[in-house]
Amino acid sequence: MIRSSSLVFAALMMSGLAAAHESDASRASAAPYSVTPVIQQAMSDPGLAGYQMLAVRLDIVPGGVDPAPHRHDADLFVYVIHGSIEVEVEGGKATYGEGQMFHEPRNAVHSLLRNVSSTEPASALAVFVIKEGREFLVPLPGKDEKK
Repeated sequence: MIRSSSLVFAALMMSGLAAAHESDASRASAAPYSVTPVIQQAMSDPGLAGYQMLAVRLDIVPGGVDPAPHRHDADLFVYVIHGSIEVEVEGGKATYGEGQMFHEPRNAVHSLLRNVSSTEPASALAVFVIKEGREFLVPLPGKDEKK
């Protein structure tokens, strides 16, 4: 079953994540990325009852950076469609280029998403496998914020 309202909600939450952690001065600039819902589908395997797949497309502006720490109560698989992106997961940084894919384990702290290019946009497909009732997105305090 596709629940587009949940998919749109998830996309809106991801779009607003960076703004929630930025200073007033940087809020005046454009968001570092846009989020486009692709699909949300319940898993059909009886062994995966209660799980669903949620996919969104991330389009990251040239030089776009989102340092807002957060986690997902879901496994996340990301495929880079175009360009190169740098991510930081659990303190380890890595760069992925067009055609590469990576996995972000459930509840791993993600604290950086950056388009490596300052002149070309980057795009990625983010696919979440999440159990119903779990939190899709959990913002965390930034390095300069109190916990």
